[in-house]
Amino acid sequence: MVKGKRNVKKKTPEVQITEDLVAEPKDPDALPNFSEEYVAWEREAGKFKLDTGRTSTNILEFIDNMGKVGRAQADGSRKTAESPLQQYLDKAKNAGKKGFFTPAQIQAVADLQTYLEDAMNSETSKVNPANIKFNDITSYDQQGKILGRRDIFGDFRTPKYVKFQRRHKDRTVERVPSHYYNTKAGKAKPPVWQALFGDGGLDFKHPSLLQLCKEFTEAIPKAEFINTPQKPLRLEKLERGAKRGVAAKWVYENLSAFRSWFDSKVKDPAYTFERSGNFLDRKVHRELIDEGSKRGKISFKLSDAESEKLLAWLGSKVKLDLDNVYLSISRRQLRNMAEIAGFKNKKTEGKVEKQDFSDWREIIKAV
Repeated sequence: MVKGKRNVKKKTPEVQITEDLVAEPKDPDALPNFSEEYVAWEREAGKFKLDTGRTSTNILEFIDNMGKVGRAQADGSRKTAESPLQQYLDKAKNAGKKGFFTPAQIQAVADLQTYLEDAMNSETSKVNPANIKFNDITSYDQQGKILGRRDIFGDFRTPKYVKFQRRHKDRTVERVPSHYYNTKAGKAKPPVWQALFGDGGLDFKHPSLLQLCKEFTEAIPKAEFINTPQKPLRLEKLERGAKRGVAAKWVYENLSAFRSWFDSKVKDPAYTFERSGNFLDRKVHRELIDEGSKRGKISFKLSDAESEKLLAWLGSKVKLDLDNVYLSISRRQLRNMAEIAGFKNKKTEGKVEKQDFSDWREIIKAV
């Protein structure tokens, strides 16, 4: 858990692994709700005032204006283009807001994290406040003539600057902690830097935006997820789509818990219709799915390897540990599975004699 204060009411959103499979964390506290965490961060950033003596704003407004570019319009006016940071924020900040995370939202948080990490490690990024350059005063004479200057990054309110303003400009400028500025680009830690990249241990007492991204993206592969009975994996839907003709066969051959369960039904005489000798697919279907509510009734355990294999087969871009799966399988798919499992109708087996038409004389006889 990251350092820093947060007043966020925890919820457990669902994760949409693919269009056909939804899961939720087994531990409700294992997965942070990024949208709620972002709202809390935004609130703290908005409350943190930045009064430099030149401008009065807050961290949130400062970040909103970072990297914006004014572009001339045909009528002579200027239109401000949204900064790249704001574009990443717009895509990621609603992740989990509607009760579940989509693959696109999860990717958006990961993309925001990458963007922030690149900016933090860059000495030229305009999004990194530690790269903002000022012209510092190093010396001046008794009359207030500036004799020497140097580049300073992060903040201009150095002790020498504050003293100069008081003595020769009759201005009171608040002195700031030494970590606000540095003589090298990328090294200072002013409040906006803390809000974007810090650990909540300096002036901004809340986890940074980068920390929120890391906490979320690192939580997904660590958490154990479960498929719920309300949203079973619907193989009948897969059969109508990209997995046409192969979905049921793949599940039978690759999910061992399901295969063992289904094989036991195929071998059990109670699942064979006595009069016709057919496989009782309706009986199996009712054990799998509540036909009224469409809820799954049996949970099938997955090994780590099976979880990984299932997600890859479904084309999931979300990497997580899925503990189980509920399955919704059509009766036609169950009959096909029974054949794959070796079920034979003993009432009809051997009654149909196969004729050999490989010789043309046999064909004439048959006619």
